[in-house]
Amino acid sequence: MPIKTCFASVDIERDLGAKTFSGVENLDKILSIFEKNNIPATLFVTGEVLQQHPERFQKLSGSYEIACHGFTHRFWNTLDSQERQKELDDFSALYQQIFQKKPIGFRAPSHVIDQQGMELLLENGFLYDSSVVPHYPPFKKYRGYKGRAPLSPYYPASVNILEIPVAGQFLGIPLAGAWIRRLPVLVYRILFMICRPRFITLSMHSWDIFDQRFLVKLPLIIKLLKQNQYQFSNGKQIFENRK
Repeated sequence: MPIKTCFASVDIERDLGAKTFSGVENLDKILSIFEKNNIPATLFVTGEVLQQHPERFQKLSGSYEIACHGFTHRFWNTLDSQERQKELDDFSALYQQIFQKKPIGFRAPSHVIDQQGMELLLENGFLYDSSVVPHYPPFKKYRGYKGRAPLSPYYPASVNILEIPVAGQFLGIPLAGAWIRRLPVLVYRILFMICRPRFITLSMHSWDIFDQRFLVKLPLIIKLLKQNQYQFSNGKQIFENRK
């Protein structure tokens, strides 16, 4: 039977629509669920967060992969090439100061990525990107990557960097924080009866913890994935398995 993989990740940044970092300060509400269920995950962290909590994330790096989510969480479609480079330079310098190694994984803020962005990541030594959403519900507006793409990890034809797509369930319905909060778990149960994709992502934001529904449903979603024989991996593990 082919192995089914779930890539679990958390985007860690300022609280939605605010200048506060309460979600970061209460991140253990998510991580404790991961720990109870033995879930390896990638934490896509902004440089702003690392700057405020270097020792905390240095400690977390023993259990989780720490990857880049930009420095300021500005969307890349609003930045020119020099501004994008500065985002990466500032993040990488701070990251190397804290972890004594270079970051290998990247997720663009709001998934806004393009060909030039991927080329820039490659030039700066990144080994994988996880920004592309290859299949999105047609009734939902989306400002990130638009276009056809594989539903499983792949190497784009023109850029030698692994793309780990943010792949959803049947009809492109994602296993993501906002959707988990709003949809009954029964809906996902039905979707897995219809389709069990070989690769799927479980993604969320640090500020998802503000909604108690999310914290109640997250363990149920993890249980559902395990019942459907998914094995959990972080970005580095997925990259190593594709080399």
